[in-house]
Amino acid sequence: MSGLLRRLRHSAAGEKCAAGERGAATVEILMAVITALVLTLFLFNALLMLYTRSVIQHAADAGARAGARAGGTEAACETLANRTIADLANIYTSGASVECSKGPLTTTAAITARLQPMFSAFGPDWSFTIRAASVTEPEPKP
Repeated sequence: MSGLLRRLRHSAAGEKCAAGERGAATVEILMAVITALVLTLFLFNALLMLYTRSVIQHAADAGARAGARAGGTEAACETLANRTIADLANIYTSGASVECSKGPLTTTAAITARLQPMFSAFGPDWSFTIRAASVTEPEPKP
């Protein structure tokens, strides 16, 4: 960077650059812009994947709560989790499978997802499983 500033000062003063340095500032700026662009795309990709993971965590939590309500079913758990993923993060997942199980004490939701990066050159696919549990409400007695 100091070399660029030195050249700009010499150019402003009317001095000529050495013959071998002509256009060097252009190359330096181009390299800096390309590096900044690649870094920005990589960070954008990582943020999108982290956002999608948090949406899937929220979907698992919401599904477990829906299934744990009095009168709630495993189907209600899976429906709500799938709808949450479809509404908030469907574009970034290549497929998410939801499995819910309701027991006498807890209701659990497990979501297995595989995320594809928005820009495939800037990151690999990422597979993970997220589980959430909620205390099952007892059925009201008539």
